[in-house]
Amino acid sequence: MVSPPMSFHPALPYSRANPTLELDVLAPHREPGADPLPVAIFFHGGGLHEGDRGAGMHPWLNPLLAARGYVTVSVTYRLSGIARWPAQYEDAHDALVWVREHIAEFGGDPSRIGVWGFSAGAHLAAHLALREPGCVKAASLAACPADLRNSRVDESNEVTWLVGPSPSTEVLAEVSPISWVTPDAPPILIAHGTDDQIVEFAQGLALRDALAAAGAPVQLHVIPNGTHEWADKPSPETNDPNVNFGIVTAAFFDRVL
Repeated sequence: MVSPPMSFHPALPYSRANPTLELDVLAPHREPGADPLPVAIFFHGGGLHEGDRGAGMHPWLNPLLAARGYVTVSVTYRLSGIARWPAQYEDAHDALVWVREHIAEFGGDPSRIGVWGFSAGAHLAAHLALREPGCVKAASLAACPADLRNSRVDESNEVTWLVGPSPSTEVLAEVSPISWVTPDAPPILIAHGTDDQIVEFAQGLALRDALAAAGAPVQLHVIPNGTHEWADKPSPETNDPNVNFGIVTAAFFDRVL
């Protein structure tokens, strides 16, 4: 199969943070005068302490969605070794503001923005969806660490790297997406593997239950025997949604954006 024509716009500055933060846009070809396209903003994983926006160019992530007719964005955000929370949320929010202001230049529709991500990226996408439901119209979350309120804080780990040693219960609640659930949440897809040893499957169930209890639209996509890495595997050749997060997300966004 021949891939449809696309345009790649790398390293676009979107934030005044020091150093300046950048994002990439991958957009399908669009005829002049054609209707604007829905937008998908991707946030990479890595425990909020590693990784980069280049992960969004894996063929089963942004390229797959761009081939399906989405203007796609992949975002750099500050990692916990550089800045503590809420810097990461502030960066994600700045990226959302930039997209709303500029994505029409690339053929995107600023009124039809979805966010998605894997693991730490899902954590940021969830925060955006729950805290900015008027701007974010849908979210697709794979292996999302939704509730950090009971995290161990008596040792050095990804949580204490992010928020500092001995965080208060208030700080742990603030950094947990589940604390921001309201009935105004946009449609959210939660995809989680039952054998996830990094972010327990119970996290996905807890977020699903909290959204459902609030009356918000939510769908749980269970990956039987799925480990933490199921959504970050090179599987562009298969249509099996159990091994391709891009296909799961595209099908969901097709319905709700």
